[in-house]
Amino acid sequence: MDLNQLRDNTNELRRLLGTKVLGQPQVIDLVVTTVLCGGHALLTGAPGVAKTTLVRSLAQVLGCGYKRIQFTPDLTPFDILGGDTIQFDDKNPDLKKIAFVPGPVFSPFVLADEINRASPRTQSALLEAMQERQVSLNGVSRPLPRPFFVFATQNPIENEGTFPLPEAQLDRFLVNIDVDYPSFETELQVAVLPAAEKELPALQAAVQIINARQAIEQILIPQPILEACVRLVRNTRPAETKLPHVKKYVEYGASPRAAQSLVLAAKATAFLTNSSQVGWEHVERVATAVLQHRLVLNFKAATDGINSKSVCKTLIAESIL
Repeated sequence: MDLNQLRDNTNELRRLLGTKVLGQPQVIDLVVTTVLCGGHALLTGAPGVAKTTLVRSLAQVLGCGYKRIQFTPDLTPFDILGGDTIQFDDKNPDLKKIAFVPGPVFSPFVLADEINRASPRTQSALLEAMQERQVSLNGVSRPLPRPFFVFATQNPIENEGTFPLPEAQLDRFLVNIDVDYPSFETELQVAVLPAAEKELPALQAAVQIINARQAIEQILIPQPILEACVRLVRNTRPAETKLPHVKKYVEYGASPRAAQSLVLAAKATAFLTNSSQVGWEHVERVATAVLQHRLVLNFKAATDGINSKSVCKTLIAESIL
């Protein structure tokens, strides 16, 4: 794969998304990084900050099918995965058969909107899909389309009627992207945007971007940087770290999957910044997004008003190469 051509196409993707979601270049870069890495992303932000618009626009530009699932407390796994149903013959109502009806998860882009509003049983319906790219029902494994991306959103403001995602599911998200409120200047532009949304054109080379993971993996990461990434992840574990901040506030640290995700995301960031190899600055740009949702904090952190994002920032600052 021609990296220069891939970079040009990726920059065009970033430009198009920037016309829809104003003033959020870091968020757009992390979303594009997720696609380049072939991963899944969790978008955390208040209502109305264009999380859904961003994912829908991404699917449009990449020319992929898109399904939105509105997660609610009464949603069931059947509503997501589909299942066997009885179907009648229009010509002969007496004839009926059992056939599988696929759910919305059988789509290249799945937006799990407000995923923390559904019950843990329903949330877990996505576990196998996100990891294995398949769905097993009634003893039959059905492959999901390629590509397959899950972009989930959650509202950090409301806690009533929500169910925190289990750690096993959080670990399957490559990044947790914080979508903050725009700046004053950006909100001035947003305030006068036309009500009718303009469709974005599909990129001609979208397939190249979707299949870019193998090319991204070939980007060089020097051994000292690789070792620093692994040390950074290991320092999130209270039993292994010497950092007092982690020992004080963290109950459980990140898994080895976090090290894989950190290295891959850093390579994608190096690619987006026209660098031939990964530097520590690239690791710093993605480390919080990769690690913050993988930390389980203790009761002391809750009483002191400490969140995982602040723990990650302190951890990264104390782990400067």
